[in-house]
Amino acid sequence: MRCLLFAALVSGAVIAQPAFATDYEPKLDNLIETYIQPATGAFAETSANLPDAVRAVCANADEASVEGFRAAFSDTVRDFSHVHFLRFGPLIDNDRLSRLAFLPDPRGITQRQIRKLLASEDKDALSAATLKDKSVAVQGLTALELLAFDKDSAVRLGQADDVKDFSCGYALAISENLAAMASEIAAGWQDPDGYSEVLLTAEGGNERFHTSKEALESVFNALVTGLIIARDQDVLPALGTGKDKARATRFPFSRSGNSVVYLNGELLGIQKAIASLDLKDLTPDDFTWIYDTLDFEFGNAVSLLGTLDPPLRQSFEEGDAYDKMVVLAITLKSLRDTIALELAGALELAGGFNALDGD
Repeated sequence: MRCLLFAALVSGAVIAQPAFATDYEPKLDNLIETYIQPATGAFAETSANLPDAVRAVCANADEASVEGFRAAFSDTVRDFSHVHFLRFGPLIDNDRLSRLAFLPDPRGITQRQIRKLLASEDKDALSAATLKDKSVAVQGLTALELLAFDKDSAVRLGQADDVKDFSCGYALAISENLAAMASEIAAGWQDPDGYSEVLLTAEGGNERFHTSKEALESVFNALVTGLIIARDQDVLPALGTGKDKARATRFPFSRSGNSVVYLNGELLGIQKAIASLDLKDLTPDDFTWIYDTLDFEFGNAVSLLGTLDPPLRQSFEEGDAYDKMVVLAITLKSLRDTIALELAGALELAGGFNALDGD
């Protein structure tokens, strides 16, 4: 059952309320200034390189332009993974998150819709201005990956075939649409009157939050949800019910060979976001061990990913890759429980439904 309550996770760990409420606004300000703004800015910068990379590979699919496109795509996936768990404010406004990457997609909706676009040569797919009004499945990184890479993770964009002109025009529209959305997200977080103001004026009460504690709880919800997604949507479907049922194609961005890049970025992003909150001075001494534990477990997870040989589509059935991913799934659950139970409990934080509930 997907209705996993953050409140339920922390209810057994929350201790008595303090006599005086803590003002978490400085901590939220730390998060915005030292993590969210730099990370969304980096995503905007890397995605801005995609249109030129598409133009280059479509003009001349030589080795240099192919590798340039591959690198630009991988960099954009990496920087997207650093921010996609920030499921509040600019990232979810105008359905940007789904438009940036339609994940998960177990029924292959993106592939079916792209085939229809290619067959009909839909002119609305050739301009970012009109593409943004089409299905979210055909707009973002997941759509560009299907269009630009073959099943063996080789770049096929720009190769001479019957659909080259249309696919190149469509890929350019996707890349320009991506760059525009990433720029809007970065600008939204830089705007002092934007969502940062909502988080930072909660102590006086606003339409979204009554206190800075509620604002911080919403951030914790996003962090916990990010770890749930990493485990339940990004890792477990690929593992299947056993090694003989494993499907490496179910890893996010497996087609382009960027699964490890994406998973690694998810973990590093959440780890850095927690560190940027700088909550240790507000944590009771008996619970400060939590931060070392989190760093240790995040470090183990990242190190484990570093031992895998991408692309996973070609290497997952070899050696002990499957067993390593099983360990990663266990580590992700441990990280989720440590944050949602131990850390939230120590800080006396509660919360509501996470972003997966849909209720």
